Amino acid sequence: MKVYSHRGESNYACENTMTAFYLANLVNSDGIECDVRKTKDDVLVIIHDKTVDRTSNSSGKVSNLTYKELLKMDFGDEKYKGEKIVKLDDFLKYFSEKEINIFLELKESGYEEDIVRMVNKYNNSYITLISFKYDILKKIRNLSNDINLGWLIYDLDDNVLNDCKNINLNQVLATSVCLEENEVKILHENNFIVTAWGVINKSDIKRLYKMGVDRIIYDSGYIAKKVIKELENE
Repeated sequence: MKVYSHRGESNYACENTMTAFYLANLVNSDGIECDVRKTKDDVLVIIHDKTVDRTSNSSGKVSNLTYKELLKMDFGDEKYKGEKIVKLDDFLKYFSEKEINIFLELKESGYEEDIVRMVNKYNNSYITLISFKYDILKKIRNLSNDINLGWLIYDLDDNVLNDCKNINLNQVLATSVCLEENEVKILHENNFIVTAWGVINKSDIKRLYKMGVDRIIYDSGYIAKKVIKELENE
């Protein structure tokens, strides 16, 4: 089972910062998960929330701020001061060469063409675009047949399964708390990679491992990989 560090190694560093991403690579996470939004002046940046209020020393909506304005803000904390917002292009320029898997979660519509162009600049075989919003994924599939796509879902049913097939998804990302063993089996039978998100603790990791889940997203790749190694040695 592969592990993706959630917003970077966010258990040990500020989420979605270069330090968190560096740490994920340093502890040999199999992948990095991060979030993409667009600034007022059309720059793609990595941040989870609609606003900078929770993660910076400032306030305001990302879509109402320019990249230059965002660069003046501190996205660090007492331990990691001076962290800057990360431009997606800079992130991909560095990490695409590391051959580490990347989940880019698209938080909003309106920049599908921009993201396709950017991903195609780099080694996109390591990149998977993911979203809760099916229409975003559908639009991207219409723009490109070779980009990896994953749909973030809560529950699996026949309609969801058919929607996954209709746009040739590579994987399905299901919430850990709702994911059941028979659903993992169904998804595997339909050739989907199964990833669990919202993984809570070590017990959750063990349960998902025994269910045959392919990948998990966790706040610490370091901790998760230690748990998995112990399970493999049992």
